[in-house]
Amino acid sequence: MRYWLCILFLMPFYDAYASMNYQVLVNKNLKQLDVKICSDQKLANKYALGRARASKNIKQLKLHQAINITRNLSLYRGRLYLSDTSVGDCISYQVDLTKYLVDDNKTVLIDNREWLLYPQTMQQLTVKFHFENTKHKISTPWPNSKDNNSDYMLPHYPKNQSSKIVIGNVHLESIIIKNAILEIALIGTNNEKRLSEYIKWIKDTAELLNTHTGLFPQRPVQIILAATGAQREAVPWAEVQRGGGASVHFYVDEFRDINDFYQDWTAVHELSHLYLPNLKTEDLWLSEGLATYYQVVLRAKAKITTSSKGWERLLSGFNRGKRADNGLNLRQTNATQHYYWGGTAYFFMADVALRTHTNQTLFSVMNQFVNCCVNGTSQWTAERFTAKLDLLSHTRIFTELLEKEALSRSFPNVDPVLARLGVSQSFWGRIRIDDDQGHEIRKQIMSP
Repeated sequence: MRYWLCILFLMPFYDAYASMNYQVLVNKNLKQLDVKICSDQKLANKYALGRARASKNIKQLKLHQAINITRNLSLYRGRLYLSDTSVGDCISYQVDLTKYLVDDNKTVLIDNREWLLYPQTMQQLTVKFHFENTKHKISTPWPNSKDNNSDYMLPHYPKNQSSKIVIGNVHLESIIIKNAILEIALIGTNNEKRLSEYIKWIKDTAELLNTHTGLFPQRPVQIILAATGAQREAVPWAEVQRGGGASVHFYVDEFRDINDFYQDWTAVHELSHLYLPNLKTEDLWLSEGLATYYQVVLRAKAKITTSSKGWERLLSGFNRGKRADNGLNLRQTNATQHYYWGGTAYFFMADVALRTHTNQTLFSVMNQFVNCCVNGTSQWTAERFTAKLDLLSHTRIFTELLEKEALSRSFPNVDPVLARLGVSQSFWGRIRIDDDQGHEIRKQIMSP
């Protein structure tokens, strides 16, 4: 008997029982999905893939009418338009998964933008998975629904935002950090010792953030760890994804000593992104800036590096950002070093101002934001985000720095703030600390 993956769309403008069901069969060899979309009301009129180029993945797209007539359908630039449908009509299509097979064809790693025809609607979605091969497992960024591990709630989010599912030979592990649940999916290795080391590394990193910030963002997080061959770094590449929920995807060198992962900055950086909301593309300098600032400060606080090394890395980063300065502000620039370290300078200056003029820190204000606002799916502008931080901190620090340093200058004027803390750099790049200036604030920022 064949089973289907079902996606239920609850339709608030119909009665409480109206639903749209996406049934998707994951076949035994992981090379194809068979999708069928039905409803107990009329089908939605518009659907779209998150990526128009993914149209080539969609085959045999058809409309099955309740009057026993089948019509072929076509996508137009990744979109499907329907009209004159009736109750009982269904859509079906097939998805070719061949190019998304990894781990010697034992696993599928696919972006949902590549296969899911998403309806233009405000309806709520519930996702249920079944497989021909009962040994196959799945990881999604979506939270579980109805106390059933195979049922998921699919939040509303812009369809062009990335999210991934992993299907097949997947090792699944859950970690709880207070009320946060980290759902780890490991692929590419079956080495039990290695799997345990990876899981402990992620847990220890999350605990580090929780201990030294005072909070780890309290929400479900999908963590994908894909083991690869020998690389130049322990973690050669990683990213955060926002589509459908919080997700962090790491590629890891499976041959490295586990201590190399603890010395690597990537995990602290990527998990720090979870303190921020879904930002507009032009304001991602805020996300990279906070993650980079946390990465430097928290590693010093946790004694992975020394306090002096932390200040050295901040100053070195600011210098790289200044050298990449192309005369554009942080919203305009596309120079990586410029917006990463310009964003870092912005949050450093905010942290110093909070510690100088209030009894607050950047950690305490960001934790208030996490508690009130981080779990929404709407996109935030820099203006909206900084106004909220000002409201939470009862200051004008964040918006004033945004206006005067981030959006009206090419690089924030960070040198006077460093000077007030007694931190400078010699001509030869050697870090200088003046113990007679800014001692207490300097110690608070970088010391354990």
